[in-house]
Amino acid sequence: MPETFEVTIARLGAQGDGVAEGDGAPLHIPFALPGERVRATRDGKSVRLDTVLEPSPDRVAPACGYFGRCGGCQLQHLAPQAVADFKRAGIRAALGHRGFGDAEVLPTRSLPPGERRRVKFAVLRVGRRLFFGFSERRSHRLVDIAECPAVLPGLNRLIAPLRELAGRITFDVAMVTLLPGGTDLVLEGKFRLDLAAREALAEFAMVHDIARITAAGEMVLERMAPTLPFAGTNVAPAPGGFLQPSASGEAALVEAVLERVGEGWGRAVDLFAGCGTFSLPLAKRLPVVAYEGDAAAVAALDRGWRQARGVKHVEAVRRDLYRRPVEAVEFQTDDVVVIDPPRVGAEAQTRTIAASPVRRVVAVSCNPASFARDARILAEAGFTLGPVLPVDQFAWSSHVELVAAFERPPTP
Repeated sequence: MPETFEVTIARLGAQGDGVAEGDGAPLHIPFALPGERVRATRDGKSVRLDTVLEPSPDRVAPACGYFGRCGGCQLQHLAPQAVADFKRAGIRAALGHRGFGDAEVLPTRSLPPGERRRVKFAVLRVGRRLFFGFSERRSHRLVDIAECPAVLPGLNRLIAPLRELAGRITFDVAMVTLLPGGTDLVLEGKFRLDLAAREALAEFAMVHDIARITAAGEMVLERMAPTLPFAGTNVAPAPGGFLQPSASGEAALVEAVLERVGEGWGRAVDLFAGCGTFSLPLAKRLPVVAYEGDAAAVAALDRGWRQARGVKHVEAVRRDLYRRPVEAVEFQTDDVVVIDPPRVGAEAQTRTIAASPVRRVVAVSCNPASFARDARILAEAGFTLGPVLPVDQFAWSSHVELVAAFERPPTP
């Protein structure tokens, strides 16, 4: 039977839920804030917020009418400074769990919302009705949306046309990336690319100025290569290839990495290099060896470097760094290492760095927990963790990125 109760929220959980002390276990209450007195209903393992009886001074009006149903954002009801403090505290907590309780965590560098340049829309067909949008919170149901304040205006303008296109071609997912060199559209799902579908896609590209369309794994058309500049060099990422979510976020991370790399190194080793986010800016200063597991990203990086001017040599190497990390003997004493792994971190690769002669490592991470785990490996090998910079390009979500440098003295 559902049970209604009142409780005071003690803190925010890692996913942005309000956390209250229950009978023997914490209660996670969505959309409740620390200090608030709320009425909630518990039904089995799920808890629903019913009423905020005493609101927090940090509570603000959400920017989106879908907030609360759409699972894309968790923190639109929290004031920006409180969001920044929450994310900074989360990094401190993750570091504390690994013995870095005295680590310096700088104030969060918060970037404005509404600048995401890539979005992935899902499609659900129920009878004659078509839902186009994002998954509901902790559900496979879709919220049918008309706009999203988290993304660039150019992406919002494509929502209605893509919804209409989904009525003609039965794709399941539309990933759209808005780049300076053109819009990239990737359609996923099991559907036939017959003549009618190809004609519809060609018409869509012309009417809505789409640079490239990939559908069902096949590049259907490329009117121009969608490109973005890395250090003044235009790079054309592969369809759907990894990019930083926003241009401002990318710029903030590149600036922080270059600042921590510093000068005086013989070579940069860029691990999990993607298509060159850090490699090409680094190459303005020193030669780079860039390792990346995705073949298309490596090819894009290599093409970009060969077209660049005023950069040092970049060697783009395809290598699965989980199955075959760069070994300790492959690093040189005067190398500076830049590493930006996926959310799971890079434990095996970090161990080989720890065993190498490398003296400075600049790490970028989107997961404070895996970062802290890998940081402990470096600390045990004599590295000192420098100030950690939180970078928040996910203003309304619980996610945060960070940049930090590790350094150790030369071996006697």
